[in-house]
Amino acid sequence: MASLTSDSRVVRSEEFITSTVDNELVMMSLEKGTYYGLDAIGSQIWENIAAPTTIDALCQKLVDEFDVDPAQCQADVLAFLNELHREGMVRALN
Repeated sequence: MASLTSDSRVVRSEEFITSTVDNELVMMSLEKGTYYGLDAIGSQIWENIAAPTTIDALCQKLVDEFDVDPAQCQADVLAFLNELHREGMVRALN
């Protein structure tokens, strides 16, 4: 599985059941029977990839919403989405 890049278009996997508990998004994989928890920023990213989007566009949206350095945002989002990609939680569309 190739790593995602800033040009990658991603969308979240539909196989997860999600619920919000104490400001954390809790997810369960029906296929694997595993649980995952996302903090506020991770939850925001998850919401923003409900529809296919490029990582560049996602980072721009996060930079506009939060006081974050664009380069740091890109590095953190790429690392986070690559982890989700390895777990099958997001799909690359290109």
